[in-house]
Amino acid sequence: MKKFLFILAVLLFITATSTAWAKAILYVPIDNRPVSLAYPTDTVKAANFDILSPPIEYLASAGQSGDPERLWQWLEKNANNADAMVLSADSLIYGGLVDSRTHDFSSVVLEWRLQRFNKLKAIAPDARIYVFTTIMRTPRASNGGVEPLYYATYGGQIFQLTALQDKAEVQGLTGEEQAMLETAAKAVPPEFLADWFKRRGKNYKVNAGLINLTKAGKIDFLLVGRDDTSPFSQSHKESRLLAKLAEGLSADQYASFPGADQLGMVLLARAYNELTNQKPIVKIEYALGKGPATLASYEDQPIDRTILELIKAAGAEVANGRVKPDLLLAVNTPLTGNTPEAEIFDNIAMPSQTVSQFVDAIERGIQAGTPVAVADIAFANGADNSLLHELFARGLLDKLHAYSGWNTASNTLGYAVGQGMLAREMPLDERKRLLAIRYLDDWAYQANLRKEIYRELLYSHQSYSEFIGELEPQIAQETERRIRQFAQQYLLAPPEKIHISFPWHRMFEISVEIDPKQPAN
Repeated sequence: MKKFLFILAVLLFITATSTAWAKAILYVPIDNRPVSLAYPTDTVKAANFDILSPPIEYLASAGQSGDPERLWQWLEKNANNADAMVLSADSLIYGGLVDSRTHDFSSVVLEWRLQRFNKLKAIAPDARIYVFTTIMRTPRASNGGVEPLYYATYGGQIFQLTALQDKAEVQGLTGEEQAMLETAAKAVPPEFLADWFKRRGKNYKVNAGLINLTKAGKIDFLLVGRDDTSPFSQSHKESRLLAKLAEGLSADQYASFPGADQLGMVLLARAYNELTNQKPIVKIEYALGKGPATLASYEDQPIDRTILELIKAAGAEVANGRVKPDLLLAVNTPLTGNTPEAEIFDNIAMPSQTVSQFVDAIERGIQAGTPVAVADIAFANGADNSLLHELFARGLLDKLHAYSGWNTASNTLGYAVGQGMLAREMPLDERKRLLAIRYLDDWAYQANLRKEIYRELLYSHQSYSEFIGELEPQIAQETERRIRQFAQQYLLAPPEKIHISFPWHRMFEISVEIDPKQPAN
């Protein structure tokens, strides 16, 4: 009898240990920004999963490169403790997202780091390996230290040159466009153009190598993000070439779509779904207007294609027929199909038949008992005030399972889908807390307070807003005061539990924290 009880106790211990271990995810983010690190890991923890990320000093931060060598050492040391790994190749190879655009590593060093992915299966043969990487972006313009210094002066010409080169290969050029191409080529000093293309060549080779590793079974799923791209650009051209290299890989092995900052969240959702043996069914609901045909700012394809690819990458499938969905993805698209910046004057709260009908659909989903995630992409870099005020007026803000309305359309969609899937089994107070963080970040700050703070406190001291400088303590204090006031008015969140900071010391983003011990609504 004693022997039987001992064996039973051992079996129960093994079962309990295995169950906990099966929920462990190792996560290497693209850098230490809140959208990359704090927000995704907070979401996974709220869904009762264990997630382990590297010490923050190993990650890229404002003005500081990440440390690939220390990241690899940490990863290899901890790999056998996880059932899944979600890994940023940009961090593990270059140091981070900005480092991928500005580094001076040799091809030999990059190849050596790339080949270290070969070891992971040997270290943790039972762990699933999810890798995300980015195609080096081609912005129309950029400053603030996130590109090579010359891009602030010549970025417009570099963009125009490569966009026309891409179009020449896909469609051909008119005589006028050919002349524009030649003018742009002459406008950029050869040494700058050579430096830019040399770094892009290294980035392309690394991404091609990751595709080959996926084909060899060393990576279970590879997600390639097209960071800040356009219908014609060097980024778009390279994505076409990589797509040819990826031929033969299934949708359960490879995906590529616009965006960068949401990729970690998407793969964390995939890891969650596969670890729990789920394949959620997602129904898509668009607002009136161009809806699926919307071509969002900073992206190179219509939004419906991105949504389909993103849902599949997250380990889910699109609803087909009358099957009840596990998640309703409500996509707030603009009537015109264009997505201007959220800070423009037109983004004021106004009654609208379009918004009213869209919220009707959201309300029907909630009443039917379907979890609803709202992807608010009517504007870039912030929420649609008309939509949020309508949700508030109907008492629906805290009834959603997820909301997102920040940065690019794909960034927003990745968070809405990822948090929507993970929130289905979260405790109610945790789901509400995560919703409140998104409302305070995307609605209160990005769509409204950011421009007010800049105009009232920063502009009189300096004409640029990339970095706050010595005004940061004053600006942080005033921003927190206004966000707490906003929360008290719209969210019933306890003001004293809300804290904000500027982790990258610039106006572009904030970090919002709400004490998880206190329900947000």
